Amino acid sequence: MPREGIDSVSHRQVFREEIRNAIREAIFSGKLNPGDRIIETYWAKELGVSQGPVREAIRDLEAMGLVETVPFKGSRIRTLTEKDVRDNYSVRICLESKSIRDAIIQLDDQRMAELVGHLRTILLEMDDCANRGDLRQFTDCDTLFHRAIIDATGNQVLLKLWEQCNMRNWFRFSALTDATSLRQLQSGHQQILEAICARDVKTATSMLEDHLTGLMDGFIRGVKA
Repeated sequence: MPREGIDSVSHRQVFREEIRNAIREAIFSGKLNPGDRIIETYWAKELGVSQGPVREAIRDLEAMGLVETVPFKGSRIRTLTEKDVRDNYSVRICLESKSIRDAIIQLDDQRMAELVGHLRTILLEMDDCANRGDLRQFTDCDTLFHRAIIDATGNQVLLKLWEQCNMRNWFRFSALTDATSLRQLQSGHQQILEAICARDVKTATSMLEDHLTGLMDGFIRGVKA
């Protein structure tokens, strides 16, 4: 393929990813709600691109389960059901339990120390967010915490599956609206970290399951609201 053709494909892929992230952010922030239409012409004009990459980005979001396309009606933000939430969290618990187990068993002392140091840094930021009641930044830290453990295992297949199940991309933390709730979540992360430090697989996976089950219950309340 000529250099010009490669550059064109590369730029188109960048546009597609940026558009996908922009729409996903609109969903997360509440600018787009379940049932809202995704209008290709609007996003093309808003982001200064043609409709082609917008259409491709919408297909990506549909594959992720965020969007559904209805014949003759176009694409809309998918409305989550309680079953959707339970199905996703049941898989996420399995994936993250495996990642914690693998990290504890497989990492040598140096790599474990690096992981623990990284997680402690995230928890410090998370604590600050909880004290400020900064829900948005707190959720970013939450995602970083869980992803860091998976990254440490080096299992790219596990990471890809986890990203599909990560509910941060699906729905806002609508049930977590006060600083007390955030501090409780931060405490749950601290307990998981302490068990990882002790290389206690049983306690770490138990703490993780309790933590994610609590998040699942919060999302279900949001879906029912």
